[in-house]
Amino acid sequence: MHGKYSLDLFKLDGRIAIVTGAASGMGRRAAFGLGDAGAHIIAADVNPEGLKNAVADMEREGIKVTPVVVDIADETMVDNMVSVARSINGRIDILVNCAGIGARGVAEDYPFETWKNVLRINTRGSFLCAKAVAPTMIAQRKGSIINIASCAAAVGWPGSVGYQASKAGLGQMSRSLAVEWGPHNVRVNSIAPGYVDTPQSQVEEAREPEYFAERLRRVPMKRKAQPEEVVGAILFLASDASSMTTGTLVLTDGGYVAN
Repeated sequence: MHGKYSLDLFKLDGRIAIVTGAASGMGRRAAFGLGDAGAHIIAADVNPEGLKNAVADMEREGIKVTPVVVDIADETMVDNMVSVARSINGRIDILVNCAGIGARGVAEDYPFETWKNVLRINTRGSFLCAKAVAPTMIAQRKGSIINIASCAAAVGWPGSVGYQASKAGLGQMSRSLAVEWGPHNVRVNSIAPGYVDTPQSQVEEAREPEYFAERLRRVPMKRKAQPEEVVGAILFLASDASSMTTGTLVLTDGGYVAN
């Protein structure tokens, strides 16, 4: 009975989970993982065609899913996304902020427009999503918000000043919201992946192979993570298994920061 009870903590049957960036990469895997655990997925992404393909794949797996096209930096679109989620059964139980962008460049030549856009999506957009779901979660006195940050928030890399600032901001935002919303039983945590094998990272690696080879060399586990290897941490933080976990940063970086 004890073992069965422990596994039951991870079940998400009947819960409503918004996943941004659900068309590809970690967002797609997060949506599949939460759906497999029983949640009804609100799959959100700015890419309509990619989202259509991801949703079709989820439906073939028997996952309950509702697609929403959204630019998370657009407050009106975010509010619409939340309205769609609430229309299912009046609840929002989980938000996973996976949507984000990167933009590399040396600091002395880093365009300010690029800086603004990276923070607009990675930090401001994630905040808008958290802010939009908060009234529902506070009213129902339960909810889990999971922000996908990066181990880049804890170390220095050359050529990623905008990205690293945005992810560090996301981690600190998570801590602040965790303290503010903790009395309402709304938990806010962040996950810090390391070098993950996604379509975007493959493009970047082809552009700067030596740089990414050096990054990989510094990973004690000596390999890139697959997107699904981050899903375990997402499932933990989304479920009742982590009912007393809030305001924390979970590293899924193969030991990069520890090295």
